[in-house]
Amino acid sequence: MIALGGFASGLAGVGFAQPWWLLLGIAVTAAGLFARQRARRAAAVRSSVFGPRAPALTVGGAAARPALRRACGALACFAVVLALAGPRWGAPAAPVTPQRLDLLVCLDVSRSMLARDVAPSRLQLARSMLVQLAARARGDRLGLVAFAGEARLCVPLTTDGASFAQLVAATDELSVARGGTDLGRALDTALAALVGRSGGTVLLLTDGEDHGGAGIAAAQRCASSGVTVHCVGFGSERGGKIPLAGAGGETFLRDAAGRDVVTALDRASLAAIAAAGGGEYVDASSAGERALVDLYERAILPAARGRAEAGGELVPAERFQWPLALALVLGALQWWLGRWPAAARRVT
Repeated sequence: MIALGGFASGLAGVGFAQPWWLLLGIAVTAAGLFARQRARRAAAVRSSVFGPRAPALTVGGAAARPALRRACGALACFAVVLALAGPRWGAPAAPVTPQRLDLLVCLDVSRSMLARDVAPSRLQLARSMLVQLAARARGDRLGLVAFAGEARLCVPLTTDGASFAQLVAATDELSVARGGTDLGRALDTALAALVGRSGGTVLLLTDGEDHGGAGIAAAQRCASSGVTVHCVGFGSERGGKIPLAGAGGETFLRDAAGRDVVTALDRASLAAIAAAGGGEYVDASSAGERALVDLYERAILPAARGRAEAGGELVPAERFQWPLALALVLGALQWWLGRWPAAARRVT
C-alpha cells in the first residue's frame, strides 16, 4: 500500500515537454477505433452472407489476428507517442541557472578618471578589469554605457565578448561630449537598456564624484525594476591630479583660482548607491585587478541562481526512457506472437 501510494503521488506531478504529441496520439487512437468498428461491421456482414465460409474468404487474414497481438501493437504505439511527448515526473532536478546573464557596465570616462592615484590610471585600470570580466563571463550578455556629464549606450547587450572587449579598450574621455559626472543619468540609461528583460545587473565603475547628485534615486529605480546595482570605486581618498595632454607637454587641470584640481574617491557615496541598488561596493585599489571577476563569481552568479530558485525554475527529471523501453518490449512481443504459431507447428 505504501508503494502504491508513493507511485500515485508521483503520477500526480507528471508533466510533458511536448504535450501536443498526446493530442496526435488521441487522434490516431480515435481513427483506429473507428477503423476497427468498421471492420467488425464488415465481418458481421460477411458472416451473415457467407456463413461458416466467411473466415476463409477474409483477405490478408487480418480478422484472424490474435487479440493479444493486436493489443501489443496498440500499446506499443501508445508508448511511442508517450515517449515523444517527453514525460517528466518525480523529484525535481537541480534548479536551472539562467543560461545567460545580462550585465550592463556603466564606465565613467570623465576627466577625473585620468588621475593616476592608482596605476596606471583610474580609467586604464577599469578597462583592464572589464577585459578580464569579458573573458570570464563567456555566454553572458554584456553591454556598455560610457558617461560623464551625459550618458551614451556604446555597446548594446551582446554575447560577443571579444568585440565588447575591443570597444571597451577604445572608450576614453572623448567618447562623451559633455564633461562632469552624472551617475543618475548613467544608471537610468543602463536601466532603459535592460527594459523588457527579466532581472539584470548594472556594474557602475567610477570614482564616485556624483556632481548630478541623483545616483541614489536612480539606483532605487533600478532595484524596484529588479535590476541590481554594484559599484566599483577607482582612486584613493587622498586623491590625485588630473593630467592634460597639450602641445607643450603634459599639464594638470586647474580651477578658476589657478590651483591644481585634486580629485578623490568618494567611497561613502558609492557605498550608498550600491546599498540602494541592492548590490555591493568594491574598492578597486584594495581588491586588485581581479575585482570585477571576483565580484562576478562571488555575488552576481549566486544571485542569479537564487532568482532561479525563488522563481520556481525547477525541472523534473526526464522519463521518456520508460515508455520507450515499454514500446520496444511490446513490439518484440508482438513480433514473437506473430511467429509463434509457425514455430509451434515446426516443433510438433
